[in-house]
Amino acid sequence: MTQLPDVEVTAARPQNNTARLSRLAAGVSVILAACVSLTFVLVLLTRSAQRPEWHPWVLALSDPLMIAAFAAPGAVVAVRRSHNPVGWLLLATGCGMAVDNLARAYGLYALQHHLPGALLAVWMSTWAFVLVSYPIFFLLLLFPNGRQPSTTWRAAAWYTGMCAAIAFLVAAFMPGPPSDGYFPSSDNPLGVSALSFMRDLTGLVTIPLTLIPFLLSAASLIYRFRTSRRPVREQLKWVALSLWAAVALIGATLTVHGPLASIATGMATVIFSTGVMIAIVRHHLFDIDRLLSRSLLYTALTASAIGLYAGIVSLLGLFIQGSVHGTASLLATGLVAVALQPLHRSLQRLISRLIYGLRDDPYTALATLGRQMEESTAPEQILPMAAVTLGEALRLSYVAIHLHSDTDGPTLSTARWGAEARDPLRLPLIHQGVEVGSLVVGARSPEEPFTAADLRLLRDAARHIAQAAAGVQLTLALLRSRQQLIATRAQERRRLGRQLHDGVNSALSEVVWGLQAARKWHRTDPERADALLDAGITRARQGIETVRGMSRGLRSPLDGIGLLEAIRIQIERFPLPVTADLPDELPELPAAVEEAAYWIVVEAMTNVLRHAQASRCELRLSIDEDALTVEVADDGRGLPTPLRLGVGVGSMRERAAEIGGTFQIRHRPDNGTEVVAYLPLTLPGIDTGGRRTPRSRP
Repeated sequence: MTQLPDVEVTAARPQNNTARLSRLAAGVSVILAACVSLTFVLVLLTRSAQRPEWHPWVLALSDPLMIAAFAAPGAVVAVRRSHNPVGWLLLATGCGMAVDNLARAYGLYALQHHLPGALLAVWMSTWAFVLVSYPIFFLLLLFPNGRQPSTTWRAAAWYTGMCAAIAFLVAAFMPGPPSDGYFPSSDNPLGVSALSFMRDLTGLVTIPLTLIPFLLSAASLIYRFRTSRRPVREQLKWVALSLWAAVALIGATLTVHGPLASIATGMATVIFSTGVMIAIVRHHLFDIDRLLSRSLLYTALTASAIGLYAGIVSLLGLFIQGSVHGTASLLATGLVAVALQPLHRSLQRLISRLIYGLRDDPYTALATLGRQMEESTAPEQILPMAAVTLGEALRLSYVAIHLHSDTDGPTLSTARWGAEARDPLRLPLIHQGVEVGSLVVGARSPEEPFTAADLRLLRDAARHIAQAAAGVQLTLALLRSRQQLIATRAQERRRLGRQLHDGVNSALSEVVWGLQAARKWHRTDPERADALLDAGITRARQGIETVRGMSRGLRSPLDGIGLLEAIRIQIERFPLPVTADLPDELPELPAAVEEAAYWIVVEAMTNVLRHAQASRCELRLSIDEDALTVEVADDGRGLPTPLRLGVGVGSMRERAAEIGGTFQIRHRPDNGTEVVAYLPLTLPGIDTGGRRTPRSRP
């Protein structure tokens, strides 16, 4: 009892730490937003000193866009998953960009207006790049779970951290003006003259301090991809693809200077951050899909608007002479305003497709599902393919298709996709009124339950999957029936072998011994010879009876009497009143069809007696050119909803399917249950056995 307070304090400590970290992340985000707003104003005030060739609004919006591309997802992840370093690294990258842009903007403004802190801002702008580059390197090392791929990569993490420290020291204390070219007339206020030689070695120092950490981080991403399972691989694909595109874009503009180089760097930054956001959102990495989807939408919208504006201004500037700047800006503003709403709708559809899959396009979703199931050649691949297709098309966190046994046996779980959800949604798979299985799906995230559109699409998908599941269930039943037939045949062979050996063989051997002994004694002792012959005759008769018994055991109940007479015998033995509608005679039928029809009638009448609570039974046989139809009905309590197949119903279904027929069990319009089996008279490719002679009513 005395340990309870300690236990409570220990259990509460992680929650308190999480709450503190979440509050810290929220506070940093607020400060960051204030810095971005201040930078926006300062960029507009100092536009002529920063990039005179850029339009002021393009310049003012491009840097905040890059900051938001990292800071927005970083803040959300850090608040929601504060113990995962991924969110903090994204947030740190955004903070580094904010420090860099704010220091540059304030430094220019302060130098123009002789304000305090100008040299401090100049000094901060010399090393702020460290806060941008190295968090990205660590992000590649730790994405997506916040841990290194293996202990081997600890050395890479230590080396990257050491390079970050060295890069900071070199940049912060190198004498002379900053290398970014924004302050050509301002020297580093904390520059150390002893480090002057480093200016001549900048290119050489870049390789061990920047290039090698980047290559190690990219290699860790490749290693994690090769050693991870599919869900993690799908997340890493987006990060690797966006990283490759960003590096290719920057590499293609290494020899370009001016606005084009700046645009390429900004686009590369946004491309990489977008890839990270897609990896988080599409694969439900941190359960923040809805928040990040809005960030992704407005980041893409802002980037598209800026790119469209800059492109129109540049294009018009090539053709309009005179007051180029004002005319081009006016026309560009009008065109962007006209295109903004269609652009918003297009991006919203694109991001909705990215996050929610084909939820808003049910025809495409169902067509994709049907096409994938049609392309599955093996029955065992149909349901797994359906689970994967449904999960990927709707971006679900979990999909499972449970196939019920066609008897009262255990449920067979045949297909799973994704990680099992806590409170999944279960939808029954109904085919021809029979529950053949169930579809179990998990929502995209715990905080995003299924909408009405989701439920409609899932119900429609369940109908399609139910048809496939019924086919798979029937195929498995036929396979099991064939296996049972093979096993039964082997057992019968062994039984017949034992009976022939122990019965017939023994009797014949004794008869042979008796005849040999009788031949020996028939002259010298005739009486003894007669006794031996009598014993041999008796033993031979016993052998004959054994053979007859074996023959009777192999004969069908229909042999000698036919299908109609066998059914009439069953009717006479049935304890309930039976209304029978039987033909006067039947043509020659394949033996397999007669067997199937007889046992379906027997099983259906047995179910009426055992389960239906009926007062009477109706039986009807009809035949046409193609099939024999068996119908058994009752006036009982009817079927449960949904129907689960029992042993008897499964047996009837299997007997019909074995010869290529169909079987249905359904509610009667008034009351009771009706069983209908259609048994083809001929079916190519199926050995239906020999034909029996016609049977007519005596």
